[in-house]
Amino acid sequence: MSEQNQKLNLAKVYQFRFAGLTQEKKDATWALVTRWIESKIGNPRSVLDPAAGRGEFITSSQAIERWACDLSDQRTSWPTGVTTRFGDIYEINLPENYFDLIFVSNFLEHLATPDDVYNYLMQLRKSLKPGGKLAIMGPNFRYCANEYYDFADHLLPLTHRTIEEQLAAADFQNQFTISRFLPLSFRSQRFSNPWLVKLYLAVPIFWRLFGKQFFIVATRPTD
Repeated sequence: MSEQNQKLNLAKVYQFRFAGLTQEKKDATWALVTRWIESKIGNPRSVLDPAAGRGEFITSSQAIERWACDLSDQRTSWPTGVTTRFGDIYEINLPENYFDLIFVSNFLEHLATPDDVYNYLMQLRKSLKPGGKLAIMGPNFRYCANEYYDFADHLLPLTHRTIEEQLAAADFQNQFTISRFLPLSFRSQRFSNPWLVKLYLAVPIFWRLFGKQFFIVATRPTD
């Protein structure tokens, strides 16, 4: 994989980016978002978060079996009961034909080239069961072009159409696309209030007004 953000001190970037937003508020928001995602997917039994960061999604997952991966060792922020792997996803030992759901959140835009995205999707495909689902969420350049590069770790401009084509190239079958889903960032105060988050998720018209991230679900074919 091409080098991506390997010299940028991401810990300091994220500390600056989320100053004023406590981890507790992020966790509360993600608990609601995760519940929505997993109900939409069909309550998977085995889940992998291959770019887990501080583990907000995998912590909130209700799956029986939870796996989390990251380049750096984040296990102090992850709960017990999560199977962990650290390092380059091309080198760590992940089972093949195994997971019901793989969820990728706000990661693909950190890769350096379209080929890196394709290779990453192909790697994830190996770990999905036939019929398993890949869910991808990320900033949609089409709806946030003026803000997209305000984030120091954003390299590739991606839209929902870009991801749909990448998924087709990697032999996934698209299930559905929501081109405008969540707001661009959790820095928004309205999106750190659990009651407002719950309302937002329940009323899709809000997505069309405030949504700047896509949410796409695709399936690994059974054939």
